[in-house]
Amino acid sequence: MKLELLPDFAKPYKTKGHDVRKVRGRYQLFKINSQRIEGKKYPVLKQEYLGTIDPEKGLIPKNSLKVVTAGNVLVEYGLSHFILKHFRRELVRSTFNNSCSDSVLIMAVIHFIYRHVDERFIRLSYLARKYKASPENYSESSINRAIRLSKKISECMSAMFPERSDRDYVIALLKEIRVSAEIDTVSFTYPNELVEIFKKYGIKYE
Repeated sequence: MKLELLPDFAKPYKTKGHDVRKVRGRYQLFKINSQRIEGKKYPVLKQEYLGTIDPEKGLIPKNSLKVVTAGNVLVEYGLSHFILKHFRRELVRSTFNNSCSDSVLIMAVIHFIYRHVDERFIRLSYLARKYKASPENYSESSINRAIRLSKKISECMSAMFPERSDRDYVIALLKEIRVSAEIDTVSFTYPNELVEIFKKYGIKYE
């Protein structure tokens, strides 16, 4: 986008090798470079999305996820990871005799996220890597336990984020954190908007 068409807050980010574009009403920063590929007559343009430019906060970086190669399937990671990291112990303790299989726990998280426990919904999440489908998983008792645990997750989220708008926003942003279904180790940082809310409620996020 031409420099003269940009608002003042976005102009400093349009530098050599970088471009600012207006996408769905927001100004986004891209890293631009060209690469010669054998067999191609001209260099191939490569672009990488770096983040959104906010009028007050400046550059809000994209989620620093591990590099995902083209063609890999991206699956949900952020919300399920957050739930299990913060609420696993409480969820297990809420079950009869503190007994809860990993499969039921995963189904509960998926039900909280998608409102369904079908295996096809589980495959939308990174949790599918830890899930072993079996007939017992889909018995009426297992499904009912998963749904009860899903309601417990809602209670845990409400207790952690008493203000509903904050809670809904956190859930929405966490859902957007996706990773390749093929990588074994995930490394990422939370976006600044999430970090601010975590700090507001004194939540550990490292």
